[in-house]
Amino acid sequence: MRRLFQLAMLIVVAVSLPMMYNLVRQAHWEIEWWKAVLLILPDIGTVIAIIELNHSAEANELRGERNRLAESNNEISDQRNRLAEENNRLQQQLQELQAERNEHLAEIAKNMQRPQTEAEIIAAKLRQHLGSPVVALNSDNSRWGGGPLIAEVSDENIVALFTPAGPGSQAFVVFANCKDVEVIEIPVGACPIQVKVNKRYGDFIQLGEIKRWEERRTLAAVPEFERGPVAFNAKFGKQGTSETRTLFVYSHKNGVNSFELVASTGEQFVGNNKEVSIRFLSQQVAYLSEGFSRSTAGTGESKYPLYICG
Repeated sequence: MRRLFQLAMLIVVAVSLPMMYNLVRQAHWEIEWWKAVLLILPDIGTVIAIIELNHSAEANELRGERNRLAESNNEISDQRNRLAEENNRLQQQLQELQAERNEHLAEIAKNMQRPQTEAEIIAAKLRQHLGSPVVALNSDNSRWGGGPLIAEVSDENIVALFTPAGPGSQAFVVFANCKDVEVIEIPVGACPIQVKVNKRYGDFIQLGEIKRWEERRTLAAVPEFERGPVAFNAKFGKQGTSETRTLFVYSHKNGVNSFELVASTGEQFVGNNKEVSIRFLSQQVAYLSEGFSRSTAGTGESKYPLYICG
């Protein structure tokens, strides 16, 4: 409608301008020039008004477009805010689900975890005291001579109780499966715990004149003993069976105060007369606790007395 109105006004101006031009030309000498100008001012104003009206219309269209774009921008902002809120809600929900999942996974792992065996529990306790001296007891509560060290505990839960060499004695190691070991967590002197070995694992092993467990593979770990005559021997039997055990004590060939104890179970020990006597009696007690009894005993040559009952 506005376009039609503008077009009509332009037609009026186009028609009136020639007429006004003729009128001014005819009245040129009859009226003054400024009066002629006054006569055409309305038409000039009309033209200017039409032009200004067109600019106003364009401005109004631009303002309308701007308003529409502002409304669209507001809608997009609102939509973005809603999406941000939805994203925050989903993120929070995801975190809650992840936390719930982690709880379930922890519970599943806990339920699937294999319970520790008795050997593993004892091994863990012993590993806490690696390198420490301990009070070692036999199954009958008799105490070992000296103070063995907890040298190592293997992945198979085998503990090595190492006794370093002393004056006139050899180092040795005794192994035991942790399932056959009791730990008494009561310190005695410098020993933080006590261990009761109910059953040994494998043979008693002589290690020679070494002071540290790390030296067990050196040449000093190979014990050398030159056997002389038998100083004492004993035989043990178990009633109702043919099983036997023997203990032999050999003097040194050179007559020095050094003896070697050899057990039929494979254990060997080298020490002076006192140390060998203690070791002999300890081994004898172990046999007796297993149901053996001493059937025969014999005394041989010895420059140094052995404190062993015949």
